[in-house]
Amino acid sequence: MIASGLVMLISIAGAVVAVGVKNIVHAIFGLGVSLAGIALAFLLLGTPFLAAMQVLIYIGGISIAMVFAVMLSSMGRRESDGSIKRQALAAGVSIVFFIAMASILVGADFGEPSQSAIGALSPEEFESAWSVKAIGRALLDDYNVAFELLSVVLLLSIVGAITIASRHDHGPDPVFEEECDQ
Repeated sequence: MIASGLVMLISIAGAVVAVGVKNIVHAIFGLGVSLAGIALAFLLLGTPFLAAMQVLIYIGGISIAMVFAVMLSSMGRRESDGSIKRQALAAGVSIVFFIAMASILVGADFGEPSQSAIGALSPEEFESAWSVKAIGRALLDDYNVAFELLSVVLLLSIVGAITIASRHDHGPDPVFEEECDQ
């Protein structure tokens, strides 16, 4: 109980830092802390493979790609110019989204877990069901679409990092200006 409370506190604190600071580099580090808290939650739930994937894919892939993109661009040296109206609008939208998601989750019927799913497996069967081999087979057989979508997310994060890093503030883009004039 105390461990899950600490994990929640870490995740929420990282999320608050991610949305509350003006420096984009600090916001990315806050995102990394929040994602690390989610990885700890996976560990507490008894799924070390998912925790490792969380660290490798989200913290190791996306967050680090964002840090490199910001460091290579001029955005890392600028402060955000967020106004009070924009912050209030973002807070309002976030609160509405949270209330909507909470009401959906509270009202959802997840069903009662069957006794066969909980206690019928011996420790050896439970261990083999959650082995890396079994999870890999499930990812490539039953959850192939989700697995492929994960690779698209990583590809988009890398493309976004390259795009941010390659931007230069040398005035308007002449190619873009020509396309707009036509």
